[in-house]
Amino acid sequence: MKKILKYTAFAAMVGLFSSCSDSFFEAESGDIITSDQMDEVDPVAGLNGMYAYLYKFDTMGYGDEAQHYDYGYHHILLCSDLWGQDMIQYSSKYGWYYTDYQFNQNSRAYQYISTFYFWNYLYKLIKSANDVLKTTTDDSKKEDRGQALGMRAFAYLTLVQMYQHTYAGHENAPAVPIVLETTEPDVLSNNPRASVKEVYDLIEKDLVQAHSDLSSYQRLNSTYIDQTVISGLLARMYLLKEDWTNAAKYAKEARASYGAPADKAELIDEGYIDMNKHHTWMFTSHITTDAEIVQTGIVNFISHISSTAYGYVTAGGMFKNISSELYSKIADNDIRKGWFADKDFTYEGGPMGSVALPKYANLKYMWYDLEGNNCNDLCYMRAEEMWLIEAEALAMGGNIAGGKSLLEEFVKTRQPDYVCDATDAKGIQDACWLQRRIEFWGEGIAWFDLKRLKKPIIRKYEGTNHNLDAQYDFPAEDDIFRILIPRKEIQDNNGIGEEDNNPMPNI
Repeated sequence: MKKILKYTAFAAMVGLFSSCSDSFFEAESGDIITSDQMDEVDPVAGLNGMYAYLYKFDTMGYGDEAQHYDYGYHHILLCSDLWGQDMIQYSSKYGWYYTDYQFNQNSRAYQYISTFYFWNYLYKLIKSANDVLKTTTDDSKKEDRGQALGMRAFAYLTLVQMYQHTYAGHENAPAVPIVLETTEPDVLSNNPRASVKEVYDLIEKDLVQAHSDLSSYQRLNSTYIDQTVISGLLARMYLLKEDWTNAAKYAKEARASYGAPADKAELIDEGYIDMNKHHTWMFTSHITTDAEIVQTGIVNFISHISSTAYGYVTAGGMFKNISSELYSKIADNDIRKGWFADKDFTYEGGPMGSVALPKYANLKYMWYDLEGNNCNDLCYMRAEEMWLIEAEALAMGGNIAGGKSLLEEFVKTRQPDYVCDATDAKGIQDACWLQRRIEFWGEGIAWFDLKRLKKPIIRKYEGTNHNLDAQYDFPAEDDIFRILIPRKEIQDNNGIGEEDNNPMPNI
């Protein structure tokens, strides 16, 4: 099958799709979201469909006018990284993602489909899980139920963090509507925002049940949710709730079967391509050549992030670079420094032949093959995250020596002479945060950490490499940290009015 790129070619694509997305396509049509009728589902296909939705093309149903960021969950992760301080988009050519990086109103206001996408996508992911749950009401299908509960919790954990500030101090603030497999249509059309606590209570209930349901489940590979993934989600949730004891407990449990952190061969040489070559990838999607996001040629995550693959970055110079501030904090003998260009240079090889790369361009996400197939597998959770959750939680829970020791053990696998010089819990927490910024650059964790830790966004500093038109600083818990509920939802859901929306940030 010819790639979708071939049906227009880049020149035509610039005219048709150059991020016209957010300036003239308003979300006036398309699927109703939380008030959507829940159709019957084929129970055999339910789980496969749920997992496939993680990397589905054209989830908004725009057909020939499909947005070139509409390729699944990783669009949310890439946006979130560009909303922070550690990732820079080098160029605005073709437009995609630059408005997100720039905090442009076209990417923030509630009437545009860029805002519609997040809500629509995550509630459809919840619907896919709910459809499975409608077919798994008895314990004979508990393993299917556990996976669906895990996916629902996964989606709600993203939603609640996007649409409200972090748990601590905001427990009673309005978050997002709750939709269950048992929710009736009349409730769906009049469904107000539940509180942060209510959403977290649902997440915790789902994950505890899933942990039990999957106690004996042996998955085929990491594309399925098993008990270790559930433990990882529990660790994430309890970290957000500042329940340090349970965060440390479940993080340790989650990483137990994955062994030591990935080494240089996996981190650097393999280039984040193949889930089978990364033993610490806990939850993934395996992408094959027949996947729609591959057939499109350029409507996929790798097209938008890789400095060497075939796609938007290499064709349009839309490099995703590390900030100079964070780069300067990576020790010279830290293997992860090899993820980023230390100078301007020409990369030879790969599907583009040669690419002139700027300093700070990322080399973390490499190309899959010379045919330009962006078949890189996608990762949603790594065991390395669990090491850092456990270290932080131990320290914040009072075991300062234990947290510090575990942090040093982890970082020494990247920087052999690493020593944490922090002497108190908060210092160790900040040291863990720095390691999370480095380790998970480009993996959609950084912005959520800014929210969780109540940190500001800082792009103006001496020697900054942030583009001049994007050099904004924001204080902790600014309105910029909350996404607006889309107008389509307010139109269709009588439980949410204009006055119930998050405020538009002042840019």
